[in-house]
Amino acid sequence: MEPKYQLIVKVPSGMKITNLPRPKSQGRIEMRGVAVGTVLNCTAIINVDGVSYGQLVPQNPQKPEWIRIKDADMEYVDVIPLQSDAQTGSGDIAAAINRLATAVEALRK
Repeated sequence: MEPKYQLIVKVPSGMKITNLPRPKSQGRIEMRGVAVGTVLNCTAIINVDGVSYGQLVPQNPQKPEWIRIKDADMEYVDVIPLQSDAQTGSGDIAAAINRLATAVEALRK
């Protein structure tokens, strides 16, 4: 799976990686936790009932991983596109890496 985005967790208490892009009441299982500042590779972003979720490049290819990106009240991660839709060149990737470095530096201050 080729990542299209990098996600940087910005919630101070960290986030939970889940098996499904839906609420716990609809069968979601929390798989593992990640700390603030963690960088995750994401292949797709979808919207389910007004909540944005990112499909992650999983640690185990047999088990899908999802993370909540944003809902009406809060944005949980910063989304950095690795490729633009119009063109996919090394300049876009370099710009994304620079934005990522700037975001990580801001989190550490």
